[in-house]
Amino acid sequence: MPTHNELNDTIIGEKIYCVFEKQPTKPTRVSTTGRHNAQAITIKGNPACAIIVKTVRYIED
Repeated sequence: MPTHNELNDTIIGEKIYCVFEKQPTKPTRVSTTGRHNAQAITIKGNPACAIIVKTVRYIED
């Protein structure tokens, strides 16, 4: 399994498991396509870690 640890590396999944040390920031609303909005948080750790638990079945281009 590759590890992405450079600035601005991205992981995409339908379900992502995160491990972190400090309390995350408050959720902020993010505009997405469609009528529903998503939420985003920033997690902090030394290091913070995220693992894809469920892969995306379909991604629109």
